[in-house]
Amino acid sequence: MRSLTLKLSILFVLVSLVAVLVVALWVGQRVEAEFADYCRQVCPDNCCESHGGGGDHQGRSVTGTLELAYLDAIRTSLWQAAVVAGIAAIGLAVIFSRLITNPVNNLKASAQRIRDGDLSQRVVPQTSDEIGELAVAFNSMAEKLEENEKRRRQLLADVVHELRTPLSIIQGNLEAWQDGVVVPSRETITPVHEEAVLLSRLITDLRDLSLAEAGQLSLRREAVDLSALATSIVAPYREWASSQGINLTLVLPDTTFPDVHADPVRIGQVLRNLLDNAMRHTPRRGDIEVRVDRQSEPFLTVSVSDTGSGISPEDLPHVFEHFFKVDPARERSRSGSGIGLAIVKQLIEAHGGSVSVRSELRKGSIFSFTLPVTSPPPNLSK
Repeated sequence: MRSLTLKLSILFVLVSLVAVLVVALWVGQRVEAEFADYCRQVCPDNCCESHGGGGDHQGRSVTGTLELAYLDAIRTSLWQAAVVAGIAAIGLAVIFSRLITNPVNNLKASAQRIRDGDLSQRVVPQTSDEIGELAVAFNSMAEKLEENEKRRRQLLADVVHELRTPLSIIQGNLEAWQDGVVVPSRETITPVHEEAVLLSRLITDLRDLSLAEAGQLSLRREAVDLSALATSIVAPYREWASSQGINLTLVLPDTTFPDVHADPVRIGQVLRNLLDNAMRHTPRRGDIEVRVDRQSEPFLTVSVSDTGSGISPEDLPHVFEHFFKVDPARERSRSGSGIGLAIVKQLIEAHGGSVSVRSELRKGSIFSFTLPVTSPPPNLSK
């Protein structure tokens, strides 16, 4: 018995029949008892129990026969009512079971179509009860699946696009060298090498991002002095910033803060991605500031601010998405892999922290992230 409609119908019928039988038996017994009591009161010499005889008891026998026929008529009416109630119960059971199972069958049909790949399926909630809430939850799930599928397809298209360009450049130069059209030299090999490095970085970033989103990225957590880590990361960027005419500063706290519980390699990767992003969007004579601070318990905050081009309000919610670029027309060699900020978000959230951004168009941006500390702050009053 696999049909829910049939199960519910049988259940409703059985419950109705049991109720009707109980009522019929109880009413029948009570009617006989009350009727017998009535006979004893109106006919003290037990005339109601007389079923025959002659002489003076003839009238009494007739009266007893009529009363017994009355009892039989009541019993017959009770059983007829039970049969009618049973038929009505069957009809109502079918109707109500279908009212319950039809929305479930609609959900089942939509789920099967989603299984077959049609993610546009939705169901119309017909009630406001638990089944209606189930329909709302189903629609929410379907919308999420459709959104994830669109993002997956867009990610695949973006990956193909990002891989095609460096591969085409490398392939074109190799064919030119092979055909003798271009003589290999330092000047011609350097751009090819840069494309190979960009391609390798893109593949590495994609691998890290996929592992982080799947929750499978291994983190070697330890107590990390965030000030010392920031100092070591910022130092190599000073020469690059100076050559670009950018003022790069590092602001550290005056007091001693507790260590953070983090993977120093991954947090270094986060800082490098944010610094790379700031360097790409900050013009000459601009400023970049890296600040380590404590704004909320029990977290330390690192912020990277710049005086670059900034981000428009409509683009701001999308800066941490895959391959999102604020300025698509920016020169490709300065645009990065397109997933640096997405990696930042995944890595920080994997550490139990959070990442945020504030920006104003043509005035600059501030990217901040928090990390949990490993111990309470020292008692500076001692």
